[in-house]
Amino acid sequence: MKFREYMLVLAVVAAGTGVSITARAADCDSSQTTSKWDVLGRVAQAGDCANTRLQDREQAWKDRQQNVEQGYQDRKDALRQDTVGRWDNEKQKLADDRGRVDQKIQNGRDRLDAIRNAPKNRLDKLRDAGSAERQRWDNLKSQTGSDVSGLFGGNSQNSQ
Repeated sequence: MKFREYMLVLAVVAAGTGVSITARAADCDSSQTTSKWDVLGRVAQAGDCANTRLQDREQAWKDRQQNVEQGYQDRKDALRQDTVGRWDNEKQKLADDRGRVDQKIQNGRDRLDAIRNAPKNRLDKLRDAGSAERQRWDNLKSQTGSDVSGLFGGNSQNSQ
């Protein structure tokens, strides 16, 4: 009795497996037909179909991955192209800003030099003015002396 139950269980399992293998193989190439009792042939056919589907899925996955990588590279290149002009503009702006800052620094140095040198310049002006005034007085004195000596003593310049 045990043998009959064992055979019954084996037949049910084999029938279920055969149906599932046939169902799985239905989307494969249907031109390959094997007889109902050729279990090994159906299993081999189902294995081939599963292998074909797996290869198709792998190829589709590789294609998607390649498309994503290509899209990433294209986007990266597009952004790089967009930023090339921006960076050039930024570099120019920075150079212009640096030039303005350098000019402001130089103007500040010039003002400081003018403030620092102002007292010395005033003193030099006063000295120069004093020297010029003294020279004028000396010229006036010699002129007056020569006028007085010419008036009283004749022409003293001619007598020397």
